[in-house]
Amino acid sequence: MLKRRTLLQGALAGAVLSGCSSAPPAKTVSPQNPFDVDANAPLDVVTSEEYGGFAAAAYRKKYPSAAVTPKVTPQLSDALLPRFAAGNPPDVVLSTGDQELELGRLVKDGQVADLQQLLDAPSWVNQAAKVEDQLLSELLDIGRYDGTQRTLNYVATVYGLWYSANLFQANDWEVPHTWPDLLALGTDMKAAGLGPFIYAGAHPYYVLELVLTLAAKTGGADVLKRIDNLDDGAWKDESVTRAIAAVGELTKRGLIAAGSAQYDHIGSQKRFLASKAGMLPCGNWLENEMKGLIPQRFGLTMFAVPPLDASPALASGLHVTATAPFLVPEKAKNKAGGLEYLRALLSQDVAAQVSSESNQLTIVRGAADGLEMGTALRSARDLLTAAGDQVITWYFDSWYPDFANAAAVATGQFLAGGLQQPEWTARIQAAADKVKQDNAVTKYHRD
Repeated sequence: MLKRRTLLQGALAGAVLSGCSSAPPAKTVSPQNPFDVDANAPLDVVTSEEYGGFAAAAYRKKYPSAAVTPKVTPQLSDALLPRFAAGNPPDVVLSTGDQELELGRLVKDGQVADLQQLLDAPSWVNQAAKVEDQLLSELLDIGRYDGTQRTLNYVATVYGLWYSANLFQANDWEVPHTWPDLLALGTDMKAAGLGPFIYAGAHPYYVLELVLTLAAKTGGADVLKRIDNLDDGAWKDESVTRAIAAVGELTKRGLIAAGSAQYDHIGSQKRFLASKAGMLPCGNWLENEMKGLIPQRFGLTMFAVPPLDASPALASGLHVTATAPFLVPEKAKNKAGGLEYLRALLSQDVAAQVSSESNQLTIVRGAADGLEMGTALRSARDLLTAAGDQVITWYFDSWYPDFANAAAVATGQFLAGGLQQPEWTARIQAAADKVKQDNAVTKYHRD
């Protein structure tokens, strides 16, 4: 699940005019070198994932005299916090993993550069287009802190429902186009001896994700904006009520695989891959997470959560999150080079390499098109392409994690039969209201 930490207050920056009468050195800014990079300056890249260093080759090709030294370490906080404190940070950082940096605090302390100039710069190859024009701009918000772009979250994670293409073919089953189609498919699966729908009861966020996606597809993006903004009665919205009732039909019709409420994510995924269940909600990290356990000729494939009816507000709506934040430290010795490195990273060629070698999608629009890939990543890519600008996002789970956890727990209890729909709505709305009224909790707003 994505993590987003938001700046509590902006850092004030002062500009001191020098009394020196000498003229500043001439700038060499151009579309080819928008940040006035010193072609001879070394570049220090520290990354928590190997793909974070993939832009080094493109940078070296353009600046052959520059020494580029990507260092990969999972011990990110141990390695970098002393360097930030000493005013000697790297030029580029990728922060993921168990030791990811506390970005909100670094931003608050004035340690992270504004990346808007990167977004406004000409793209690496097509200088007629800005960098931002080449990206899935809907996913940039996660890196904005008090309205300023501080990080670029590079990996695009697609959520949906997984199935075995070979199992579907063997049983002449079709991917459902609406929620009633999904319920009918579940009935057929049950008749064939399968638990139609399996989920990780130990991590009920997966089911809450399903509900929220359904609600947005039904009522549009504003449904989730109201939830994020803690608007009065947001969880009582008709689209949310219809969505939770629709998911509840899985329980009412006996379409939940036995034991789901007790499984963790690995347990539910193993049952699914053993063809003991027909459908599983999860993000497209599933293939990497279960590598080695996916049977040959399984045909691991994802389909989008189908809408409640044939006339949804977001017909091709798809829940997508952006993870893997890159940043350029404000006090980097080669700040211009850091920005230039990210410009290379956001090129089609480097993003395509990331998808090919790490089996992940990126925020670079169309970079994975035409690549040879397995059914899992290919299906996620095709869904992302088909979604266009109908990307579904929400942020309350990272803004208010305790509240989000309470909402997920209530959803798990509802699906397991422990709560009725009115109780589910009342409990979560009350929890949201409590957060809104608590002056000790910093509030955030989504436009």
